[in-house]
Parts: sequence; C-alpha cells; structure tokens
Amino acid sequence: MAAANIIGSLFSVTLFIYLARTLRAEAFGAVSYAHSFIFYLLNFVDLGLSTYGIREVAKNRVRVSEYVSEIVSFKLLIAGSLFIVLTAATFLSCPSAGFRMIMFGASLLLFVSALSTEWAYQGQEKMHMVFLSFVTTTLLQFLMVWAFVKGPRDLLKATPVYSLAAFLIPILFLIHFKYKPKLDFSYLKQIKRYLASSLIIWLIAIFAQVYNGLDIVLLGLFKSPEEVGYFTIARRAIGGCALLMVFLANALLPRLSATFSNDVSQFNSATGKFLKVSSFLTVFVFLPLIALSDHIISFALGGEYLPACLPFKIMGLGLIIVLFNLPFSTGLVAAGKEKEVLKQVLASASLSVILNIFLMPEYGMMGAAISFVFAEILAIIWILWAYRKHILACQPS
Repeated sequence: MAAANIIGSLFSVTLFIYLARTLRAEAFGAVSYAHSFIFYLLNFVDLGLSTYGIREVAKNRVRVSEYVSEIVSFKLLIAGSLFIVLTAATFLSCPSAGFRMIMFGASLLLFVSALSTEWAYQGQEKMHMVFLSFVTTTLLQFLMVWAFVKGPRDLLKATPVYSLAAFLIPILFLIHFKYKPKLDFSYLKQIKRYLASSLIIWLIAIFAQVYNGLDIVLLGLFKSPEEVGYFTIARRAIGGCALLMVFLANALLPRLSATFSNDVSQFNSATGKFLKVSSFLTVFVFLPLIALSDHIISFALGGEYLPACLPFKIMGLGLIIVLFNLPFSTGLVAAGKEKEVLKQVLASASLSVILNIFLMPEYGMMGAAISFVFAEILAIIWILWAYRKHILACQPS
C-alpha cells in the first residue's frame, strides 16, 4: 500500500510538472481548474461505499463478486447522473467551446472512480493488486499525456487523454471479478442497507476534509495572505504525514474487520502491531522531522518560509496524537462502530472552529496551531473512551 501510493504519487508529480511546463500558465490553469472541480465531485460518487466494501469483503470473501457487481452498478448510476448534470451545466454556463471540451474530458474520471475496484482487493488483503493498479494507471497517464500533449496547441487533448488512460486497469479488474451489471434495480434494497453504514463513513471523510482545511480559511479572515501562506506550508506538511498513516490504516482495516467477531486475539494483535508501528514512526521518523524542520523547510522552500517552522513544531504534538488515535478509530470502524468516530470528528471540528475564532485574531497562525493540538487531544480522549466501551468491554477477559 505504501509503495503503491509513493510510486503513484511520483508519477503524478512528474506529470504535474510536465503539464505545467508544456501547456504554460494559462492553459495549465484551465486544466487544473477542471480537475480540481472533478476531484471534489468524486467524493459524491463513492459515498463511503469503498471503505464499506473493504470491511464487508474482509468478513465474507465468498461474496466478493456480488459486492463488486452491486456497488459498482450503483456508483455508475451516480456517476452517470453527475455527468449529465455537469455536462448540461457546463454547456449552459460556459460560452467557451474549448473549456467545455476540457470539462468533458475531466468528467470522464467520474466513471473511472465508479469502475474502480481496488477496495475489493484490499478487502481480500491482496495489496500487490492495489500496487499494480495505482502504479500502472499513473504510468499510463504519464505516457499517454507525454505522447499526445506537446504544447499549448494540444490543450484540448490533455484531459480526455488523462482520463481515458485510467480506464484500462478498472476494466481488467471487473473482468477478473466477473462483474455483472445490475439493471433491474431490485438490488437497490441491498444498496440501501449498505448506505446506512457507508454514508456515516463518507461523512467522517467529508468532515475530516473540512476540518483539515477550515483553519486555513479562517486564518485568511483575520490575518494577511503572507501569514496564511506560512501556515499553509505547516498545515499541509502535517496533513501529508498523517496521510501516510491513513494508508496504513486502510491496509489493516480488512484484517481487523475479518477478525473482530471470530478471532479476538488476532484483532488485538493487529491493533497492537499498529500501535508499535505508530511508536516506531514517532521516535525514528516524525520526532526527527519536527526537530529538523527549520533545516528541511529552508532547504526545500527557502529561508523566507522559516516562519512556518514554529507552528509546524506545535502541530507536531497534534500529529503524534493522531498517530496513536488511528489504531483505535480504525478498530471502531472495523467493528461497525463508525458512528462513534463520526461523533468524535464533529466534536473535534467544533472545538477547533471555536478555539480558532477566539485565538486567531490575536495570535494568528500560532493560535491555529494550538487549536489543532487541543482538537486532537479531545479526539484521542473521545476515541479511547469509545474503544473501551464498545470494544474492550465486549471482549471476553
């Protein structure tokens, strides 16, 4: 999982640089805007069904083909509806035929998201297939764009080529899973049951995204763009570190889901190993990163961004709390107690907003950093209480 995301990200960054240099600023800006808009809509294609699918496949691998057929068919229905609405809105609101083509090409990613079945392989703990998907897709996207986009004159090719290159692996995976389209809508009763759980998981992800970006927006209301820029560097760095642990959580979710009901010792063992990994990364990776942040920021971005170091170090305390929170919150989701995690996310987000409103006007980005730490303290207290109540209290002594 880690290798898949790291190598896939390298290809994506390389492609980003290539497009920026090849298309030039104006054309690249149009492509970036289209993709940013579509990536936001992708949240509404998934609705938490991928994470739900990981958990359910882990508990019942025999039904994997049925899960794939039901979930992919429903996601295609959503993607098709969004595609029609977006195409109509773009046609009516945008006078530029060129930009309509750019948006059309980017919107094909809605169908790519609907067809993707990496979640089914994660549920089976076949992480090498996830690696194959991520790496092959991003490599194909880079090669296709490199072959067909040679300058600003090829602007209209950029988004369709990028999107079409992403269809190959999902189609091959669907063939492997013996996908059967659900056309009679009788399966929607089953999907309704899936959504009862998946929508909670989806809301956790949505509120987490809002929480992780809202402090930057609030800071912009009180302080200068320069200070917002410094804080953004620190906030994004903390978010990137936390994202690495989320990849690990997704890799462990199927094992925790499969063992919660029938093998408590293995469930506890997996949670314990997660904690050990968190401890190892804290001591040997993140503490040195926090201690050397002055040198790292100066080397990577230049001395003018050194004011970002202090808020980064303060938020580093919150990052360590996140590392020790994830094993327990992942265990709660695996056990079907995702409502407790949603309550925690809402409580932490609310506390963060309240503290930011009080602290930002006077303390600026330092107040934002302190608010982040207190929100994470509340998060781990809440999650440990919920884990003790719903997991430990239900396990035989």
